[in-house]
Amino acid sequence: MRVCVLLLGLCTYHTSASKAENRLYRDLLTNYSKLVRPVRNPKESLKVEMKVFLQQIVGLDGKNQIIEVNAWLKFIWMDYRLTWDRSKYDNVTSVRFAGGENQIWRPDVLLYNSANEDFDSTFKSNEVVYSTGEINWVPPGILRASCKMDITYFPFDEQLCYLKVSFGIVFYRLFFHQEVCCEEF
Repeated sequence: MRVCVLLLGLCTYHTSASKAENRLYRDLLTNYSKLVRPVRNPKESLKVEMKVFLQQIVGLDGKNQIIEVNAWLKFIWMDYRLTWDRSKYDNVTSVRFAGGENQIWRPDVLLYNSANEDFDSTFKSNEVVYSTGEINWVPPGILRASCKMDITYFPFDEQLCYLKVSFGIVFYRLFFHQEVCCEEF
């Protein structure tokens, strides 16, 4: 009998949290435009932090001069329009937006030296929005990039390959902080 009461209590809590989250989503997206950079002044730059967590070198094609890597990309930025008072929403500290649905603004980031035809080789992933307005977007990807190789001293050569990240639209005033991380993600 105690188990039933405990389970009923958990279901009741979950339902009230769901109502608060539904209200929060509605309130956040009312009058929100994903096309507008999240800055108060259009002359302001927006800082976007980017980290690359290299998981594996999948392949190195010397003939076609292409490197293929498995990596997680991590982007962090602030959106002042997506902040809330946690006490008004049952202490909800974060919400997730479906990455494939493009509900909120995110930077147009492209692998400039991509060897893929469609340029975007990341998988759809959720954006996590915290009550402070901080947004974390961590898409995994199989990245194929062109890599000029010098195989003069093969098999004792070393290659240096770059993943050149660019913006899809140049007129954004973004400040990117980039970091490549080799620690485990």
